[in-house]
Parts: sequence; C-alpha cells; structure tokens
Amino acid sequence: APVDHRFRGAAPGTQPTSVSDRASGPKPNTPEDMLVCVPGLHPTSVLCVPSPHPQTPAPRRCSAHFPQLSAAAPPASRTRLAARRSIYGTITASMSRRSSSPSVLVADIGGTNARFQVWQLDDVLRPSRLILEKFLPTKDYPTFDDALSAFLADPALAGHAPQSAAFACAGPVARGACTMTNLGWTIDEAEVAARHGLRATVLNDFEAVGYGVPVLPESALLTLHHAPVQDRAPKAVLGPGTGLGEAQLFWDEAVGNYRVCASEGSHATFAPRGWKQRALQAAVQAERGHCSVERVGCGDGLRRIYDFLGSDEPSQYPGRDLGAKRDPAAISAAALDGSDPRAAEALDIFLSIVGAEAGHMALRGLTTGGVYICGGIFPKVLDRVRAGGVAEAFLWRDSRFHDKVLKHIPLFVVLEEKVGLLGTREQAIRLLHQQAEDVSIAT
Repeated sequence: APVDHRFRGAAPGTQPTSVSDRASGPKPNTPEDMLVCVPGLHPTSVLCVPSPHPQTPAPRRCSAHFPQLSAAAPPASRTRLAARRSIYGTITASMSRRSSSPSVLVADIGGTNARFQVWQLDDVLRPSRLILEKFLPTKDYPTFDDALSAFLADPALAGHAPQSAAFACAGPVARGACTMTNLGWTIDEAEVAARHGLRATVLNDFEAVGYGVPVLPESALLTLHHAPVQDRAPKAVLGPGTGLGEAQLFWDEAVGNYRVCASEGSHATFAPRGWKQRALQAAVQAERGHCSVERVGCGDGLRRIYDFLGSDEPSQYPGRDLGAKRDPAAISAAALDGSDPRAAEALDIFLSIVGAEAGHMALRGLTTGGVYICGGIFPKVLDRVRAGGVAEAFLWRDSRFHDKVLKHIPLFVVLEEKVGLLGTREQAIRLLHQQAEDVSIAT
C-alpha cells in the first residue's frame, strides 16, 4: 500500500501524531517504509524523508525525540522532499561552527518609534530567549540604516550576530522595499544585505499580524463564537485601528505553513443593516462622496458615528458632550464609564459594524480556520465586546447562511498586542530555514 505522507495537525502543546496512517500494513524493506522524522522547513512542522539506509528500518522518532513540536505539515512532493533532505544537517552543522546558537533580528517600524529585537533560537530553530530589545525614536535617525546600525552596534549583541532579519513597516511594500514618506525612510532588503550581510525580508505591518495569528497561544485569544477550528483551513484577519486592515490566510502545501494574502476589502462599499446604519451611510457619503467599510469601521469611523448621532437631536443624549476631545480613546472611555450615552451607542454601532464585516470575510473565504479581530481598540473595550453585539452581527441570524456557514466558523478577539512582532519573527525564522535549504540544494 502506498505511504500516506499526510500528518494530522496537533493541538498546541501536544505531540504530533504518528508518522503515517496506512490503509493496510506496510510492505517490509521498501524505501517508502524507511522513514525518519527530522525538523523540516517550517519551524513547527515535521518533515519525513527517505532513510539513507533503506535496508534497515529507521526508528520512528517523532514523539520521543521532538515532543516540543506542536503542529505538522505535509510535504509538497517527493521531488521537493529529496531537495530538502539535508536541511537539518545544514542547520546543525552551521550551529556547530558558531560559538552560540543562531539568532534572528526583527523590527516593527512605526511613525514614532522603531522597535528592534534579537531572538536566540534553540536547536530546532524556535525562539528560546530575547537577547536585546530597544525602542529607537525615529526622529533621532535620518535614515533607517542609521537606526539599524546603531542597534547592531549595541555591546549586548556581542557573540549574537543575527543570521536573518525581518522588518514590518507601516506602509506599502513593493519589490522588497518600503518607503515611509512621513519619515523619509526607505527599508530595502537589498540594501540591508549589502551593508550588513543580512538576508532580510520586508513586509507590511498588517501582513506581519497575519503571520503572527497562527502561532498565538490560546491564552492570547478571546472566543466570541465557539466552533471547531479546522486544521489548515482558510483564516481571516481584520484589525480596526487607524484604518481597517484585512487579510486572508491560506495553507500553502509547498512550504507547509500559512501564506498571508493582502486585501483592500475594507475599501469596499459599506453594507448597512437597519435604518440607523443606512442614515449613517448617507451622512458619510454626503460628507466624503463614498462610504466604505473603513470609514465607519476604524478609529476615525467611531468619531464619525459619534458625530452622526449628535447631529440631529443632541438633546436625546443627556450628559456631557466630548466636544473637541471626541477622539476614539475619549469616546471609548466615556462609553465604558457611562458618562455619555451617545458615546455608548456610538461604540455599540461601531462594534456591530466590525462584527458584520468579520461575518462578510467569513462568507467570502469560507474561513473555517477562524476569523480573528486584531488591533488596539477591541482589547480596550472588552466589556462592551462581551455584551454580545459583535457576535450577533457576525452570525447574522436573519441570513439563510447562518445555519449553512456562519455558525460553523469560530470568531476570536486577539488580546496579544505584539502579534505583529510574532509574525515578523516567524518570517525571520522561515528565512533562516530558506537559507539552509538554499545551501543544501547548492551542495
């Protein structure tokens, strides 16, 4: 019987399942049956390759030798398996030549600060220790390279020179580079390689959030709607903040991990529910010419909703008026402390709009791997989030698709504020694996 190379995904914190699930017993002494498990391209996967000694069955060592591996990924093809046979040997040989374990550099580049980290990795290339973290004010450095050079010159990095790097930037990325016009900085993969000898990748900050979601522990998630998370199924991520970021995650068999697909879905036309949201749409459209989901589903959207509710009959909302201080933080605070009923209603409408958009993303992508709401707003208003308006808007029980689709898709709020850094770190580690693969293929 042919060998089934597929793995069943393990839950976080559990050991991977058996190396093979066969319809019938194996044929003894065939190359297909001589399998040994070694760490593969993805840092939390197990890769099976033919044993170099086919006459002697190799021990099946997944659970006994690698209990810390928590998820499994299938190989892409027999050809690709053969190309990757020496990856682990390349990595371990490289580690033995160094005085310390390998390390990776990650950074989150914002408009005000650049946050740099260097992480030491263990013998299966998983993060084991934060060596150094620094916040560098962007105004103090004329260029990105000035900031990077200052960080790499820190004495704490002696003996811990990173082998790969990943940079998340608040701006569009094209051809491996991001130009942040408000800073005058350009973060360029080729320039980093030329100046510092570092293989690097540059990604958009919300793309980094997408890569961070699959590695989040359960403790970093608040479940708003319970449903089974299907292994390797599509996922959706949205993040209300300064804007409304959206991305889809699809499993990539070739790399044994998720690949993030950027989206501009938040610029689609807002689909209101109920007369009040329809009136809101008309008001925003009259002001801006077009009412997209983002214009009512981000921080500025919360302010627009607050202004809309006070435009006709402000007397129906007794209590203080926030006036010029009606920024999202002030509106949220007034909603939570009960001092401004208008702020409370504005926040509830805002949460309902985001919940509905989460449901739209679930329907578009059939995201049975889950929908994840990220960003800084939701974790700060959890009392209102738990009240049920978000989940109710997500499930949309009036729709005929509730029973068919939506009730089978889980909905989460991400509580981890550093999810983007986690995703950036994952990309730096993947790059290290890719370096080892390239060396392995070349030799």
